[in-house]
Amino acid sequence: MFCSNCGSRLPDGGKFCPNCGASAENPAPSAPVPAQQNIHVVIQPPPAPPRSRVAYVLLAFFFGWAGIHNFYAKRTGEGLVQLGVTLLSCGLMLWAVELWVLIEMFTVSRDGRNVPMRGRGILTAAILLAAGALLFFGAVGYPFYLRCRQEAALTGCREHLSRIGAALLLYADENGGAFPAADGIPGFEALPLAEAEVWVCPSGSEQVDFRRLSRRNCSYVYLGGANREQAECPVAFELPGNHARNRVNILYADGRVETHVFPGSVRSDVEVIGALADLEPDPELKAFLLRKR
Repeated sequence: MFCSNCGSRLPDGGKFCPNCGASAENPAPSAPVPAQQNIHVVIQPPPAPPRSRVAYVLLAFFFGWAGIHNFYAKRTGEGLVQLGVTLLSCGLMLWAVELWVLIEMFTVSRDGRNVPMRGRGILTAAILLAAGALLFFGAVGYPFYLRCRQEAALTGCREHLSRIGAALLLYADENGGAFPAADGIPGFEALPLAEAEVWVCPSGSEQVDFRRLSRRNCSYVYLGGANREQAECPVAFELPGNHARNRVNILYADGRVETHVFPGSVRSDVEVIGALADLEPDPELKAFLLRKR
């Protein structure tokens, strides 16, 4: 019950308003209770995330012939047409599909839901493709380049030893078939060779000295005292460590050059001679090599 004068709530059974003192014979009616209302809540699904234009362009670049980029962008109709034209024509109409794809790469900015794609496709994709190409050539091309360079150095070293072998044979023709008797640099100095570059392996660390030949500027070791009749006798070889896998070029008395692969423990000229002696089946040549150690 409420007071008809001030509207205050009256105590149960009260005849006078405790607030204003008015009589409660004509109390104000109780406040109406509002009717309960039904509230309907509509839950909408979250908006679909936009497609990446960079991914669209990259897919078009690599798989445009199959329409993969359009399937990704919810442009299913275009993707099916591109895939169908490529397959049904057995690739004969691939040029037309690729031209279509090229146009899409530059012009399409909304997906099949008419939602704008995010990102700058062409510029970013070009940067990613350039970076990918650099990484590819860095991971694959550069080791291949190094391998080719090593093989070229090995071939150049063989040519140098072949020229030394030709000079040895020329010397033997003038000296009854015998090679210079002195070992090392003195034996090389007796040969008719004027080119200083011949004494240095292309991949060696030695420096060419046009004034005087010495161990500092010579990549090769000479074993004197052999003759041209001992065709299987090693007469010169390069110092180990110039080529990958510890490959060493060996010059034989008949002028041929062969490449031997030695264990990694073989690091000096003495160790090379010992390894050659271990491989030599001829007792006479084995004794010749053991005397040179």
